[in-house]
Amino acid sequence: MSFGTIKRRTSDILFSKYLRKLRNYICEKCGRFFPEGKGLQVSHYWGRKAESVRFDEENCDVLCIGDHQRFEENPSEYHAWKFNRLGKRKYDMLNVRAHTLGKRDDKLATMIFKQKLKDLEK
Repeated sequence: MSFGTIKRRTSDILFSKYLRKLRNYICEKCGRFFPEGKGLQVSHYWGRKAESVRFDEENCDVLCIGDHQRFEENPSEYHAWKFNRLGKRKYDMLNVRAHTLGKRDDKLATMIFKQKLKDLEK
């Protein structure tokens, strides 16, 4: 499955399920609750193309479809929101990680997020 030109891997799907559940199925921008996460998406501040932060929880936000689209259409608004949310130090560290070359081990990422999902169900 792909989104735009970036292919969604099994690890991406598991990470999305994990993060939406971890963050209690709530849009982090507007605060609305979405039962079982339907209507929520995981937004990557630095796109999934940036492998070094593809599964970085600080790089990703759980947003309703409307807020996700709004940020996609208004990157400066997303930047201001993200900067305010993380603070300068964490934002700068995320920026460094995003610009560091790295390739994830997909099999390992899949195993990790399967286990993290199980742990959340306990």
